[in-house]
Amino acid sequence: MVFQKKYGLMCAVLLCMFLSFSALVSVRFSFVGEVNDALGAAFSFLSWSAGSKGFLFTTALLCAIPFFLKWPRQRVLVCLSCFAFVLGASFVTKTVLKSVTQEARPYTYVLQDLGAVDSADGFYSLSSAQRVKAIDTVKGLVSEWRLPHWEGETNYSFPSGHTIFAACAAIFWGAILLSEGHRLLAVMLAMWAGLVGMSRLWLGMHWSVDLFGSLVFATGICLLVPIAEIAIFRRGRIQNNQA
Repeated sequence: MVFQKKYGLMCAVLLCMFLSFSALVSVRFSFVGEVNDALGAAFSFLSWSAGSKGFLFTTALLCAIPFFLKWPRQRVLVCLSCFAFVLGASFVTKTVLKSVTQEARPYTYVLQDLGAVDSADGFYSLSSAQRVKAIDTVKGLVSEWRLPHWEGETNYSFPSGHTIFAACAAIFWGAILLSEGHRLLAVMLAMWAGLVGMSRLWLGMHWSVDLFGSLVFATGICLLVPIAEIAIFRRGRIQNNQA
């Protein structure tokens, strides 16, 4: 088996510890006023690494792991197919849940407090252009490191798409690294995913519950990998027999 559940659960528990630390630290975050540029750059990069553009780079880097482990060609193909299943399932899960829960993002409450909108829920009744305009009115009060993220993501909060991707990556590839004896790399991967979650809290994009919800769904998706692996293996064997 490419993915072993026991190692996946170990990675999920480790990531839960990192996310718990992130949630505790986030209590001190203030969304108004200037921030340290180094901190802003670091959190922006972490968010980018799991975002709509950066995740492509991260995915390419992660998909090099089977080659690093020098696995045979067939096992590499099964592994990459399983990860494709994980990515697809996480995207569908995130998209459906956001449309169902319709939870307002934390920064909308900041806009409410600053008088940019009448209410956090009222923010979502505005058109896309009006939402961006409302965010523009708080320039000078909110750090420039945060505003581009607010303007770029005006949809709903739960769950965190960045975190569900990072959690899926940390659990899936972390389990593989653990099974191959690369414990330090697995811990580093879980730490990266935890910092991605912290970056989303710092940027004002998500609540702590969004992160833990993402972890729960990511864990559930990854635990389905052995089933997907069997299906992929059987399909490949049938095709080989037909050929």
